[in-house]
Amino acid sequence: MLQITIPNNNAHFDLHKAATFQGTATNGIITVKLVADDKWPLGNANVDPNGNWSIIYSGFTQAGNRQITAIGFDSSNQQQTSTSINIVVSAQLDRIIQAAASSEIADYNWHQRGIAPIGYIKGMALVYGRVYCKLKAGDAAAKEMAKANTGNTEKDALAHYAQIFQNVGMNNDTPGVDTLRHLFVLLIGLGMRESSGKYCEGRDLSADNVTAETAEAGLFQTSYNARSANPLLPQLFQQYLTNPSGFVEVFKEGVTCSNSNWENFGEGQGKEFQRLSKACPAFAAEFAAVGLRNLRKHWGPINTKEAEILPEANTLLLEVQKIVDEFNLCPILH
Repeated sequence: MLQITIPNNNAHFDLHKAATFQGTATNGIITVKLVADDKWPLGNANVDPNGNWSIIYSGFTQAGNRQITAIGFDSSNQQQTSTSINIVVSAQLDRIIQAAASSEIADYNWHQRGIAPIGYIKGMALVYGRVYCKLKAGDAAAKEMAKANTGNTEKDALAHYAQIFQNVGMNNDTPGVDTLRHLFVLLIGLGMRESSGKYCEGRDLSADNVTAETAEAGLFQTSYNARSANPLLPQLFQQYLTNPSGFVEVFKEGVTCSNSNWENFGEGQGKEFQRLSKACPAFAAEFAAVGLRNLRKHWGPINTKEAEILPEANTLLLEVQKIVDEFNLCPILH
């Protein structure tokens, strides 16, 4: 017997989000293959000793009604059984993506970095939409990002950047959505400075950071040892390991990755942190956002104030908030 237990029949997914499929298997089935519409492969998985299997598909390529079929194979790779469900794939997040594509920040020529990959601007708009929803739901990490300027210039990037924020009319003295949005304005600038908006960026090859603890990875060139700055950081790592839905298909647009970009260093959880930072850009962004409020010295461009603060980024993120609220996108962005 073979079952798909998650999602339910006729569940809704968005075109730009990863989809997780889970199920059970018995009667000698050791591997499961998942296909859409009887032809498009979505992935394979081994059945664990308890009879469970799980497959994460990075993102659908077209909207509409889709039939998802799980096919079970025995130890001789012979098909034994199959089961199907129907799902609905929509493109509601396209509203955010289109707003990002047409924004002024999408055409901005960043200092010494040029114009951002369009996937970076689109992806960061989606991540902000997700974290905005998390803040409205009372999520602890989002509240940490959105706390008022602490005044601690040694640890808090918003305190370190206080005068620059003041110069462009962004006040961070009150906890809440405005401070969260301004933090993401800084985060967008940091990503351009650290990786030129390249989600798969590997460590700086000119540096000696080659251990699992210190090797930097991803959009914001963050390393695993930053986790000690706040207990919420290891929690975010575990959450995204369990559900690595990070809008990577969006961040890919306009980016080319080399073999060296994908190389990870050391062993254990630190190596896994590097992999996840590149494979799941939303994780990299949320981790760095909490880090900026607690360990600003981790990032050289923050220390030197080279990460740009741009009102055009704030304008886009305000538009994202409006779209999320108007079209009730929080259930899709989660």
